[in-house]
Amino acid sequence: MKVFVTGASGFLGKHLVQRLRQAGHEVGANGRSQECRKAQMLAGVTQVVDGSMENIDAWASTLSGYDVLVHAAAPIEMWGPRPRFREQIVDATARLIDAASRQGVSRFVYINSESVWQDADPLVGIDETLPPAAEPNSYYGHAKKLAEQAVFGYDGPIERIVLRPTFIWGEDCPALAGILQQAAHDGFVWIDSGRAPFEAVHVDNVVEAIVLALDHGRSGEAYAVTDGRECTVRQFFSAIFERTGIRVPHLSLPGRLLRPAAKLMEKTWRAFGAATKPPLTRFEVAFVSQPLHYRIDKIRRELGYQPVFADMPSQLYA
Repeated sequence: MKVFVTGASGFLGKHLVQRLRQAGHEVGANGRSQECRKAQMLAGVTQVVDGSMENIDAWASTLSGYDVLVHAAAPIEMWGPRPRFREQIVDATARLIDAASRQGVSRFVYINSESVWQDADPLVGIDETLPPAAEPNSYYGHAKKLAEQAVFGYDGPIERIVLRPTFIWGEDCPALAGILQQAAHDGFVWIDSGRAPFEAVHVDNVVEAIVLALDHGRSGEAYAVTDGRECTVRQFFSAIFERTGIRVPHLSLPGRLLRPAAKLMEKTWRAFGAATKPPLTRFEVAFVSQPLHYRIDKIRRELGYQPVFADMPSQLYA
């Protein structure tokens, strides 16, 4: 099978390319810089296209001959001007699925995010029957919601599968590295003692879901992807802190105070047009305090998904 991957040089993309090549698939990818394209070639990418998500029309013709396009590219940031998120996520996704369909690609697998669900309410025991939040707690989540709508609303013959992984983690996860650095310098604080149920998905499990989605799954359907375990915020991160030799933090602050504080900071920063991120955002507070537990019955049933890595982080970092 010929598979084109956007975001192939990112955390998830690198793991996906490796798995696809091991399975004998031909892999194509795009890259905006020479360094990026060189890294992709070293990773085993068969065809590396000189192009970014901002100039899709310039390289769209190279998609001809591919069976599936996996769209994993997106800016992983939760703060910035709303138009930038729309351009880089919503508009880029809409142009990409149109280009893929016009070039004869038969299936489009969009890597979305749990952020489309996340507002201020607990998300425990939910599944894909719950629609995206009316107003997600970040511009990123709002843009991902609109991008998913663009995928499902596209009027063309291409099959469309959407995956919604939760927080993607692994040993080489940049976001996790930032949290570890923060904790190592006594900058990590629990919210509500870290009691909230927490969801995460190991990068190998996301890759497994993507590989299954190449052939399986119903067009027009979204699938939640998690590790399929139950744990709290404190259990998840304490396991990593302990195994990496970082003292487990003890300080905890109440979410009932931090949530309105974060909302006020966001409004103030935007009112003054500040270029920098405020000290605290609603997304950051929700990340370690919003109760989360998603059911994954649908992806198990329709794609045959079984987590290939289901251990706690302590097993990985042991």
